[in-house]
Amino acid sequence: MAIKNLNQNISHSVTIQKATESDCKDTWIWRNDEQTRQMFTSTDEVSWEAHKSWYESSLKNKNRYMFIGFLEEENKIGICRFDIDEETKIAEVSLNLNPNYRNKKLSKSLLKNSIFFLYTLINVDLLAKIKKNNLSSIKCFESNGFILYKEGIDYNFYIKEYVY
Repeated sequence: MAIKNLNQNISHSVTIQKATESDCKDTWIWRNDEQTRQMFTSTDEVSWEAHKSWYESSLKNKNRYMFIGFLEEENKIGICRFDIDEETKIAEVSLNLNPNYRNKKLSKSLLKNSIFFLYTLINVDLLAKIKKNNLSSIKCFESNGFILYKEGIDYNFYIKEYVY
């Protein structure tokens, strides 16, 4: 099932599909990009074995939803992951762009369409933990309706409530 972008102002067609085993290597490469690592909680490179094990277990985890974004249905532009806390019914959101598609104004559409896809499956509030110096991510999440919830030392927390 693919969800097309409903926003007519976006010049590119971004589609979303559930992540599959075939996306493992791409997400590992994106995760180990130096600029990407600087924005993650853990800035260390991840070995192929560790990533593959994490990825395979992620696909089986009923509380984790991973979506891959495609540009014009052929080029993978990134991954959006939602980790559902069963007690609070809040999903922590993580977004990682393919480094080849940075600075092309695609992250907003990737996030928007991933949220739309998620909401076809489950209704939850969303939480994003973003490094304070990651201005691109802050702008992306705020443009998708996230508001500053709590400030931390290195990170700020943003929320988006599910609208019934």
